Amino acid sequence: MAAVPSIRRLLLEDFPDQAEWIEKLLQPVNQYMEQSAAALRALTINENMSGAIKTVELDGTFPVKIAWSGAKPVSVLVGNVYRSDSVPFALTTAVQVQWEYDQSGSLSISAVTGITPTASAKFKLVLECKAG
Repeated sequence: MAAVPSIRRLLLEDFPDQAEWIEKLLQPVNQYMEQSAAALRALTINENMSGAIKTVELDGTFPVKIAWSGAKPVSVLVGNVYRSDSVPFALTTAVQVQWEYDQSGSLSISAVTGITPTASAKFKLVLECKAG
């Protein structure tokens, strides 16, 4: 995907033969272009996609229920993993979750691979959940 192009404002001097009427048009057109470019640079999953970023804490007890509203999720990806107590650790394999959506409106995490959460070694996962 290409980057958002830099904005070049349309100026009255660019249209010398239309100076009588074009000034009224240039202000809203320039404002629209500037606001659109700013919005494109600030797209987020939570506000601009059918999905959400969720953070869940795992202590080894499954299933873990996560509140969900909106369209049925189609993917749940692990975006970040860290210890709740900030103890350093090194990942040796990819972390993934086994999940399902139930009609009561929640995601249910039934298992995790790549880490072993326990009551004394709790992990937090940042999940990128997308609906389709």
